[in-house]
Amino acid sequence: MLNLPLPWKRGADDGDEEPPPSGGPRPVRRRGGRNRRVGVRSGDTVAIARTRRILESRRQRIAIVVGAVLLLAIAGVVAAGIYQEYIRPPRVMAGDIRGVRFTMGDLVERIRVLQGINRYQGGQVDLSRDPFDQLTKLLHAEILRQAAPGLQINVTDDDIEQTIRSIFRPQAETGQEVNDEQLDAEYENNYVGFLDQVNLSDSAYRRIVEEQLQESRLFQVMLASLPEEAPHVEAQAIVLGANSPADPVAVRERLQLGEDFASVSREISGSDGYIGWVPEGAITEFNRHLFGEDGEPPLLGPGDVSSSIFMQDNIVLLQAIGEPETREIEPAMQFQLAAAGVERWKDDQLSQGADDGWVKMNFRSSLYEWVTQQVRLTRPRVTPVPQQ
Repeated sequence: MLNLPLPWKRGADDGDEEPPPSGGPRPVRRRGGRNRRVGVRSGDTVAIARTRRILESRRQRIAIVVGAVLLLAIAGVVAAGIYQEYIRPPRVMAGDIRGVRFTMGDLVERIRVLQGINRYQGGQVDLSRDPFDQLTKLLHAEILRQAAPGLQINVTDDDIEQTIRSIFRPQAETGQEVNDEQLDAEYENNYVGFLDQVNLSDSAYRRIVEEQLQESRLFQVMLASLPEEAPHVEAQAIVLGANSPADPVAVRERLQLGEDFASVSREISGSDGYIGWVPEGAITEFNRHLFGEDGEPPLLGPGDVSSSIFMQDNIVLLQAIGEPETREIEPAMQFQLAAAGVERWKDDQLSQGADDGWVKMNFRSSLYEWVTQQVRLTRPRVTPVPQQ
């Protein structure tokens, strides 16, 4: 018979494969296939576990870094918002006159103070509505301050003191016996109370008074420089207020169709509309209509009615009654001409300074919106000055 190694006999032939007898010593297995394969699998498991730990640690580090970056980004956005909203705007330049710099914060403070003074004196004007206009006035004041010596304008400390006293020192009535010490005490009480209500220092208020006196002196300079005679045009005008229901186009058509000017004016404004003789330059908005500009003839001849002329909150329809005539300037018109001269001087100086580079202004509307908000948030609560 063939002696073939049958499967059920293999274990019997291989002695080293026999299981050890119970309770005896365990035989040493030879190095071979199965044991080698088990060794490989154990090494892979350790490597895989190590790799997983490394990847998990890496993911944790990445998560920490990403979280930190996100937190920094959020903090940066918040910080940028705080900077843009609260820190930067007050420091941004609003205007500059030959190196004298005004910031948006300065503008807020000036408007707040002027509004407090206005309300203390019984006014109700909201000066925060047009912060750019207030900046222009602030720059005008600085331009005049620098130009004052050349214009022979000199405002002394005594001038300022006397002006403040005239505002806050009570005036004794005729026949009333009041000693100066009592009046001085009331003056000090009124003045200090005013500064407290407006939250203003004495030096800052004196600077404002100085600016007002300088402009008053400029008015006197303009008044003294007027000629005795000037071209005049006799004129009349219908003034339509901001709340007037009348349509200026329809009113002008009525006048052009021949309706009586005085009657139409009474119907709309309550007055006959007669102005009188207007000298050239007295009313800036009327110049081109009555006298012409830049070598051009006047827009209005005798009897002509202008289209709408916008003046502050009003609309004016102007009619020239006659031709220009050279006449002596009346006292009332002298004051009008001097006031117009002051405004023209300030505007000319501002324009020339911008052209020459010694005047700088910031025109960003978003900053002026910020100024308006700040003034409304911080405006002082004041009690009007009692009537003396």
